[in-house]
Amino acid sequence: MKLVKEKSGWNNTENKKYSRGVSAYFCHASYVAHVIDMIERNGQPYVERVFSAADCGVVVNPDAAINMVQGAVVDGIGNALYGALTHKDGAAKQKNFSQYRIIRFHEAPKKIEVHFVQNDIDPTGLGEPPFAPVFGALANALYKSTGKRFYNQPFITQLNELTKA
Repeated sequence: MKLVKEKSGWNNTENKKYSRGVSAYFCHASYVAHVIDMIERNGQPYVERVFSAADCGVVVNPDAAINMVQGAVVDGIGNALYGALTHKDGAAKQKNFSQYRIIRFHEAPKKIEVHFVQNDIDPTGLGEPPFAPVFGALANALYKSTGKRFYNQPFITQLNELTKA
């Protein structure tokens, strides 16, 4: 948390233009935290930038590790905002991407900074840990923006219901 706070400039007053959200998570012996900076673009939430910090032991392949975190961030934003997979009789109702909304290229953040805690601990997990805290950080940014809590995905459905009211 200290590293992501430092790298995101958490206390910097120029960041006030953003609705910021933060979340942290621990699994597979790794800690990951994200700060999401969200704005409104064309009447919709847009995550403009993300700062991520991970403590996953020695990072053996830094480029691959950065890519894993960036991919988890983009996928997490897409799932949190748009993902709505429903089932009937044990089978998914959505059979193709025409029926299941995923994040689009222009909806991905412009900037995803990834930082790793430097230590001599044996490498731990990095496949799943960066994915889950994206949901919490985005929900917190939406709360900052709207004053309402978001608990169920897809968040965009709840947001659209708020704007209709």
